[in-house]
Amino acid sequence: MTQNDSKSVSRSIERVMHKSFVANFGLVVVKVLGGVWFKSTALIADGVHSLSDLLSDIFVIVGIRHSAKPPDKEHPVGHGKFQYILSLFIGISILFLAYQLIIRAVDTISAEPEIPSIYGLIVVALVVTTKLALSRYILSRGKRYDSSVLTASGTESLTDVISSVVVLVGIVLSVLGGHFDIAWLRYGDTAAALLIAALIIRIGVLIIYDAVQYLMGKQAPESVLKNTRECVKNIKGVRGIDNLEMISYGHYYQVIIDIRVDSTISVAQGHDIASAVKRALKEDKRISHVTVHVNPEVE
Repeated sequence: MTQNDSKSVSRSIERVMHKSFVANFGLVVVKVLGGVWFKSTALIADGVHSLSDLLSDIFVIVGIRHSAKPPDKEHPVGHGKFQYILSLFIGISILFLAYQLIIRAVDTISAEPEIPSIYGLIVVALVVTTKLALSRYILSRGKRYDSSVLTASGTESLTDVISSVVVLVGIVLSVLGGHFDIAWLRYGDTAAALLIAALIIRIGVLIIYDAVQYLMGKQAPESVLKNTRECVKNIKGVRGIDNLEMISYGHYYQVIIDIRVDSTISVAQGHDIASAVKRALKEDKRISHVTVHVNPEVE
């Protein structure tokens, strides 16, 4: 991947995150105001959850610009891993907000719960529709650009859809509890807030785990490795592949490959084959750096 290609991908990712930022800002306002007006603790909690999306978008936009910087003396393979550091911070921020939601929900248990207005369901329906469309959009772009940050942001947005459905159920239960004077159903809204916190904790842990794996040098998916092997094996002079490592660096890969060649050829011929391998691999825009080691084939 050339520097221009990398910049193009980064700009595309940044445009996606700008759209996500605008949508999440609107959702935060709608959820929090809706929760206050219609007396729903779960809807307010869901608004706090969307606030985490908003903060994530800000982190990502800043991080994308940094990760797109070209290689330099101190960072010879570029700054792509900065995306994983951002994903790590996103996961940590999600866990912190989940803790805040739990504290708020537990405090409401000790008091007589307020029965939310049934009109809060209109807000929830609007939120679910908007967030589902947004999460699917971000995830599709994350797959297109092979971006772990977009995938993390889209996955977190998808949990927002799930949490909004939980809010809907919680409001319905609380309204029914108030209407039919069923004490335990009155806590449906509070229970929904606690369940939302649990969902947020789960996704936060998964995002942190995934980010740590990439920071430690995670191998590319098997499908990518398979395509790379097939590409190299079709190059004239390559007798086999002894080792292949493809380390993820943001939206591109660094390739280290050991190939086998005829042991009777000259050093210059071996070098030409290695150069052909390097050129072929770098035709894939996802591959930025290639190191080829040549081994003589042993009878």
